[in-house]
Amino acid sequence: MMKSALSVALLLTTGLARVAVSQDTSAFIAGDHAASAELAKIIEATQASGLPVEPIVAKIRYAVLVAHAPAPKIISTALAVAARLEEARKALAPHPTDKDIVAGEDALRSKVSPKSLQDVRKVSANRPVAVPLGVLAQLVTSGIEEKRAAKIVTDLIRRGASGEQLVALGNDVNADIAVGTNVASAVELRMNRLNAVLGLPSANGDAVTSAGFQSQDPRKKP
Repeated sequence: MMKSALSVALLLTTGLARVAVSQDTSAFIAGDHAASAELAKIIEATQASGLPVEPIVAKIRYAVLVAHAPAPKIISTALAVAARLEEARKALAPHPTDKDIVAGEDALRSKVSPKSLQDVRKVSANRPVAVPLGVLAQLVTSGIEEKRAAKIVTDLIRRGASGEQLVALGNDVNADIAVGTNVASAVELRMNRLNAVLGLPSANGDAVTSAGFQSQDPRKKP
């Protein structure tokens, strides 16, 4: 299932409030105090290490209230989210925000590699990366090969694309695919439109766009 436009747009607008460990964790799984206590330990350990715990709590609530998953599955899911949060923090070092880490965890869950997270961090300097990571995960989930999706996102960051432009790219590609456009055509169409707005890299005149197509820099003098 493709990521919804809303899930990426929320990265622009939604703050992440810290979840207090003092909440009643004993009722995570009704009637299973041992499993609830184990989940509480996972959350407490994660928070004690300085990581955001909202993704773990959200997964637990979904597993309990919607999926009605068995306790062992819920515990393994919580452990997996905690591990991805730590992996995301390492990949996005030295100073990722909580939003960055949450977006990194989601990208890792979407089969984006830690290397791609590192690549996004490198080209973003010290700027927040939650939005580009969300778009990267969205493109990969849409069926774009990870290496190409990472190149698209990192090239657009280098070229000064705004968060809104990145979000629009991911949402537009999803919308095109939803109405039957193949992935390659959807990416080419949307990248061509972005190129018309952003222009092309001007270091050598001719350049390959982030979508992978050879183009002529319109600013180059004959």
